[in-house]
Amino acid sequence: MDFSLFAEGPLLWIAFLIFIIGTLIRMAQFLFVARTKDKPFYNYFRLKYILATLARWLLPLNVDVKKNPVFMICVYLFHICLMVVPIWLAGHISLWEESRFGWSWSSLPDKWAEWMTLLFLAISIYFILRRALSADLRMITTFSDYLLIGVTALPFATGYFLTHGTLDSIGFLGDNMRLFHVLSAELMLILIPFTRLSHSVLFFFSRAATGIEFGRRGYSM
Repeated sequence: MDFSLFAEGPLLWIAFLIFIIGTLIRMAQFLFVARTKDKPFYNYFRLKYILATLARWLLPLNVDVKKNPVFMICVYLFHICLMVVPIWLAGHISLWEESRFGWSWSSLPDKWAEWMTLLFLAISIYFILRRALSADLRMITTFSDYLLIGVTALPFATGYFLTHGTLDSIGFLGDNMRLFHVLSAELMLILIPFTRLSHSVLFFFSRAATGIEFGRRGYSM
């Protein structure tokens, strides 16, 4: 089998399975640890605490926005682009339509997807420079922090190069950009359950636990 066909077929499904199963295991581990070591998570469970803290952090209503407005705005825009572009990109939706599932939904206008991709890449560069240029952040930044930002940005960069033919003049890159795009997306999916990228899912659990703890103490989160 041609490697490109393998990457877009069996390897893609393997990446999805690792992402799904790995994420479910991480969620189960979180709940198990909370059950054994963090009793208030269950003993003082209140849905209102969870909804209140999630609303404050999913919307720009928390104290960090006031303290670091530029950074926090970039954080929100970064995550919005990260979620919206891959799911609502017309090219990706067409692949689901052609798959065995036959799923389809409304797509994002191509121009919006293009600008959101460029915005995402610009913010990724800002995050890297912020860590590299700030003395305080350099002390707590590891190579993996830079690597994970790069891994997250790579599918967007290769997707942009693919759709615009930016590197088509460079034979090897131009001829294989679709493959690089697919492999970079698969790499990100595989790494999510095993790295700090897992916060994309575990955020909701950790924030819920924090909200319950602060809520029972009478503090606002």
